[in-house]
Amino acid sequence: MTEMKADAIHFAQLESTENLHGRVTRALALQVIKAERNSQQLVFPNEGELCRQLGVSRSILRESIKVLQDKGMVEVRPRSGTRALPRAHWDQLDGDILAWQSSLKPDPHFLLDFCEVRLAIEPVAAGFAALRATDEELATIRECLGRRLQLGAAEDLDAAIDANLQFHHAVTVASHNPLFLQLNTTGRDPFRIALSYTLRVPASLTLELDAYRRLTEAIEARHPLEAKRAAEEVVGLAMLAVDRVIRDHEDETKPPVKPQHQRKAGKPHIVRSRPEP
Repeated sequence: MTEMKADAIHFAQLESTENLHGRVTRALALQVIKAERNSQQLVFPNEGELCRQLGVSRSILRESIKVLQDKGMVEVRPRSGTRALPRAHWDQLDGDILAWQSSLKPDPHFLLDFCEVRLAIEPVAAGFAALRATDEELATIRECLGRRLQLGAAEDLDAAIDANLQFHHAVTVASHNPLFLQLNTTGRDPFRIALSYTLRVPASLTLELDAYRRLTEAIEARHPLEAKRAAEEVVGLAMLAVDRVIRDHEDETKPPVKPQHQRKAGKPHIVRSRPEP
């Protein structure tokens, strides 16, 4: 990583004192995330300068830095000051970090990482839902499925996203595992962002809705293995859609291909052969 000089960053002064601590923490965290996405090592200005830029007291700033330090986003050294840590050090499942990342322009590679987490959790939760769901929970899952199918091709994207989230939440509730439910709630913001991309891919949408049907039928039939396979297909289709988003993103960011050097107009170039003997 390249290192950003301290004077390369400037924080806008915060105008309101309402929930000031939270706003300062968020402002600092967003700079850390942006620097990470640009493969830069961010070094914050010294405490006095940073307080001046933000227009806050040292006590407020120190509280915010402590929060980010506890989340693994920054480190504080006595003589070197405060600098950002690479993403590998962050608490990846922290609700605040997920929300902060989701509030910025989505990072396609982060979305793919999130899909892989879904693949590790959702099929297992679906299998337990097939074993543990109550009649009331089965009715809720069926109701959520019906709402999603009614929306069809997602002309109302926000409504379709909400319906997808409600369906996945209902299945997770039916697993009767509080940890799965907590992870589902924590990942709601990045899940919403991921859906805003994947639901725009018509080719995967029809297949995904069919997988939702089979997942619901497997849970109702108390077939955990079939429920697990259907859930794996749902996440797999989402991963394919995100992979397409990544390819499109990389195509957009590639520098334009320079045309090959063309010979100047003029007399035609003639390749002379050797004279025949």
